[in-house]
Amino acid sequence: MGRVLAGMVAGREAEIVQALAEDRKGTLHERLGKTLQEQFGFEMTYVLDADGRVLYASELGRIGAGEAPHWLAPVFSRQMQRWRAAPGAGLAVSDGEAGLLAARPLAATPAGSVLRQPLMVVTVDVVDQAFLSEVFGSLDLPPPHLVRDEAARSPDAVAMANLLDGPRAGFAWSAPQRDDGPLNELATVMAGAAVVLCFVFLGMTVRARRTAAALAVSEARMRELAQRDGLTGLANRGYFIAELKDALARREDGTSIALLFIDLDGFKEINDSVGHAGGDELLAVVARRLRGCVGERGLVARFGGDEFVLFTRFREDAELGSLVAALFGVLDIPVHVGATDLSISASMGAARAPQDARTSDELLSLADVALYRAKAEGRGAYRLFEPRFERERLERRRTEAELVAALDKGELKLVFQPQVDVESERIVGFEALVRWDHPTRGRILPGAFIPVAEGSRLINRLDAYVLRQACEQAKELPGVTISVNMSPLNMRHAGMVDNIIATLRQTDFDPRRLEIEITESAILDASSEGQDALARLRGLGVRLALDDFGTGHASLVHVRRFPITKIKIDKSFILNLGVQRDAAAIVEYVVRLGRSLGITLTAEGVETREQLRFLRAFGAHQAQGYLFSPPLPLAAAAALLKRQAEAESQRALRGAGEHLAK
Repeated sequence: MGRVLAGMVAGREAEIVQALAEDRKGTLHERLGKTLQEQFGFEMTYVLDADGRVLYASELGRIGAGEAPHWLAPVFSRQMQRWRAAPGAGLAVSDGEAGLLAARPLAATPAGSVLRQPLMVVTVDVVDQAFLSEVFGSLDLPPPHLVRDEAARSPDAVAMANLLDGPRAGFAWSAPQRDDGPLNELATVMAGAAVVLCFVFLGMTVRARRTAAALAVSEARMRELAQRDGLTGLANRGYFIAELKDALARREDGTSIALLFIDLDGFKEINDSVGHAGGDELLAVVARRLRGCVGERGLVARFGGDEFVLFTRFREDAELGSLVAALFGVLDIPVHVGATDLSISASMGAARAPQDARTSDELLSLADVALYRAKAEGRGAYRLFEPRFERERLERRRTEAELVAALDKGELKLVFQPQVDVESERIVGFEALVRWDHPTRGRILPGAFIPVAEGSRLINRLDAYVLRQACEQAKELPGVTISVNMSPLNMRHAGMVDNIIATLRQTDFDPRRLEIEITESAILDASSEGQDALARLRGLGVRLALDDFGTGHASLVHVRRFPITKIKIDKSFILNLGVQRDAAAIVEYVVRLGRSLGITLTAEGVETREQLRFLRAFGAHQAQGYLFSPPLPLAAAAALLKRQAEAESQRALRGAGEHLAK
């Protein structure tokens, strides 16, 4: 019994004391008293303070009244005196009641606690007829029966200390009388008593050992589960951070510790394509590969989702470089899931101790900064922390906070750049572009704040703001289409289409005049839900343009899977027309293939007449660039469109006059 009590209390002293201090007796009852009664058969459990007051009582599996039972008071007092005399003795067992009552002192109470130290946990195992039947039945012996008062004083009875209610108690067997004389009678009683006591204590010892062993296995399993990620078997966040702190504290001179964050690229799309079970299988494979690379030099953990983290010890930077190369190498190997071979890549960020940081919190923070930088540079990138990354992070945070305020105050403005017909140079549409006129920093271009918005999830709000402003202001630009850029992140947003529909309805804007521009990455990353969303938009009459075509990995094969109505050829190809032969060949090929699919082709960044002549020769439909006009404020764009309408009207009148003259 002593071992069971020690096992139940060991490592939980602080938890028990905290529950008492906060008067959470229900929680304490579930974790201590009820468990000891239901799993190990100990009827009573008490927690007492230094004055012998009962702070918690469990009797027959129920929370007791909290008053010290008078029949145990002397035992409690003796146990407290023993512990005060030898506080390092740990578990104490009362004389004459071994296996029936055990006590264990708790650790010191927390600072500020009103509980009187030391505290003592006491458990009681009641010896009743059921107990005797269980013990002796397991030994294939007839059980004795309990006797009290005068019967317990009989020479045929084995006396016991009765802590329950005071009167003398013992146990005896019913046996035929023998007339072998007083000496034989006494010998029989003594031998029987000795055998019985041996059996009783042997049975109780066996029981205690079995329960203690079961408890030890259970606690070991619970500790393992508390330290490990259930899916991959890697360390979890809490255990990893504890081990990292220990590694930093034990770091030897000349040895460094590197912390790496590893984030799988496009895991959500993989999960959507193979299902959650397939995604879990992929994560388990990745975990095994990462653990195999690190080996005994460090520890690998999974913090959640597809986010892995590891630390490793090294002496030379070349060792860290070799590990990073090995990590990329094992991740480049396709993973077979079901009937599919999945190709995966990862972004990695690292920081070192003591070169970059000295504490675990600093190391985690700086490695996360490096990972953010790696992800911003594209898939499969690795970055080791540099001090400038931290400065850039602080600048991003500042920009993010100011962008929120700008959206609230309406500081963001739209400008409109004309899109013209290549043959007639007539304006057929405008692209709405956002500009930020900061009150102290001046004009901030989209390239400086849109990545911040995408990284902070402000992009949903920014896109919604630009769309609403474009639909409201475009009423001043009649008869032409209005193109609005949409972030690839919004392609994954389930409510994207509903938001666009609501904006069109609230602004009373014709869906057939709206053109949504999306990037190649949005096409490549789009799930089946994303494809359905684009189809819904097209069904409403909204046009869909693929922006910056040629800069990513999309091809017209991908485009055919989506209801794309326009392809915008990236300005980098237009800039090299007449300069690089392959640029002209690429533009000509895209234009011809697009025309064969019935898709409108628009060239971006047109700045010279020579570039325009190439586009006319290739058969491009539209062009956009400084050759025609820079992005204009709404009033200037409206004036430009008005002059075009007036010129067309005058040409029509002249044409009519010439016709009449004939």
